[in-house]
Amino acid sequence: MYKLMEKEGKEEEKTAEDLVIIGEEYLAEKKYEEAIEVYKEIVGKEPILPTLAKVCNDCGVAYASLEQYEMAIGFFNAALNLREYLMDEGISACYDEEKAEEYFKRAEMTQQAHKRRDEEAQRIFSSER
Repeated sequence: MYKLMEKEGKEEEKTAEDLVIIGEEYLAEKKYEEAIEVYKEIVGKEPILPTLAKVCNDCGVAYASLEQYEMAIGFFNAALNLREYLMDEGISACYDEEKAEEYFKRAEMTQQAHKRRDEEAQRIFSSER
């Protein structure tokens, strides 16, 4: 379980949305098993639907990268069922500079994740021919 340190020295559990960033970092580092563990924890937190849609898709990418295609297909299908909840590149309005910087980082990571997913899908489909 991942914890977030607060200024007063108290530990606070990370939200599902906080954990998405950790999962994305593991995917970028090709640490697929670790990413899957983070995604399982996120699902257990009953995240909001846009987060769940992203987690299902990213978990599918992790399983496909591990060549566990049946699991990948299951997660990709779940993501397809939730596709209406996917947000457009994580863009949102924000007036707080600190939060805005965090959102820009998330948007960059989302763009990288989209690129990885596209490359992974092309690799999978080209290997099936």
